[in-house]
Amino acid sequence: MSLIRKITGLLGHGEEPSKVSPREERRDALLAHVVEMTDMRIADESNYQEVLLPAIKIARAYYEQSLDIVPGPVALDSAHFLLSRIFPNPEDIPACLGRSLAVKNELPGCEKDESPRLYALLGVRIKQTQENKLVFTDHTVRSLAPSPIQVRQILKEAAFDSLLQGFANENLHYEKKLEQARAQYELLQAVGVAAHHAEDANVMQQGKTPPLVRAYINKSADQVLSSLREWLYSPQHLMRISMSEGFLVQEGGKDEEEWRLPLMVTQDRRQWNVCLISFPVVMARKALKVEAHNHRFILI
Repeated sequence: MSLIRKITGLLGHGEEPSKVSPREERRDALLAHVVEMTDMRIADESNYQEVLLPAIKIARAYYEQSLDIVPGPVALDSAHFLLSRIFPNPEDIPACLGRSLAVKNELPGCEKDESPRLYALLGVRIKQTQENKLVFTDHTVRSLAPSPIQVRQILKEAAFDSLLQGFANENLHYEKKLEQARAQYELLQAVGVAAHHAEDANVMQQGKTPPLVRAYINKSADQVLSSLREWLYSPQHLMRISMSEGFLVQEGGKDEEEWRLPLMVTQDRRQWNVCLISFPVVMARKALKVEAHNHRFILI
């Protein structure tokens, strides 16, 4: 130790703590978030960061790249040809905004940013009429934000959190089955040998654990960690956005323009063709005043 450090120590002045970069802070916060949402025991494993970080990176990059292919934004107050196809009647646009639970719930918070325009994801479903015509229905808005970049970011975080929640639900299912196994084991111990429990009772008499209990009782923290890593490596099971399965909308005419609305498949049983939209805050306020019906959220 240098003389200066010794003197500093004697005077009661410790060394300055090493500075953590903003990137490291974000990484640590993300890891803490993943552990909190899935299984707190994971943090007891000494290598959990090295195991999880590559898988987390893959999952988040997948959602980011998927959302990048969503076209738009299209201004709802413009003369863009896409609007006449998606909204056959002029009153369909304010109805879409006025019936949106996302607009109703999120508009007050967005207005605090004092942005004159908002951006969001628009999802539509395609229905075939009796005349064999394809029409757009169930126009639904999600994830309002002051910029299209923020809309995509909100959607990415929602997809990633849902992926984590899905794993947590699987763990909860496992915990319930474990409790059932333990209860069955205790019951067998209490009743002893019975004809319909002969096999399990015989196993107990040999000092072994019944098969049902063995199947769940040995799931340790490192096994949970390994399962979570594999879960994160398959983010497409939660959300998939396919341009090849999208719906092609063409303007027609000499200078033909076309847009393909990709298909978004999520945990929502409904499937949505999607694009980004923008609209004035004033338009949304007016639409809310005249609409009493509600559309559900697009579930991610």
